[in-house]
Amino acid sequence: MDEKNKEIPQLIKKTFLEAVDILSKNYQGSSLTDIFITVDKESGEVAIYDDEENRAAEVVIFDWIDKVDELPDEYIASVLRAVTEDLDGQDAFASLELYKPFSINYADENFVVIEELLLITDDSTVQLDNDLLEKFDREFDEFLEKLLKE
Repeated sequence: MDEKNKEIPQLIKKTFLEAVDILSKNYQGSSLTDIFITVDKESGEVAIYDDEENRAAEVVIFDWIDKVDELPDEYIASVLRAVTEDLDGQDAFASLELYKPFSINYADENFVVIEELLLITDDSTVQLDNDLLEKFDREFDEFLEKLLKE
């Protein structure tokens, strides 16, 4: 990995730690359930927001300025996921008063989630994904069909 590719995650990580510090001291909501990260591909700005859409921190990634066509969401999400997983591994979110399930999301400027980067749950939470729901739906339909035939 070249030097520039190492700098970008470090800048985002530093900014994320600033946001965590700010949120741990100044969060006005009852309990934090989400953090949103937005990226403006024209200005290169990466911004971190709480779940009430209040900006906690931001940084400009100069290599991402005017990269609307060359910077796919999949790449951005992979960089952001690596940073958030690294921070989670360092227990960086422990200072926040989290309400679980807690998620960190890559979102657009309207806070519509593009991709969930990290989900922190307690042991009693079950996350249902589309594949599981489709399987339940299919099995239920088969059960109901069999029951109605009898």
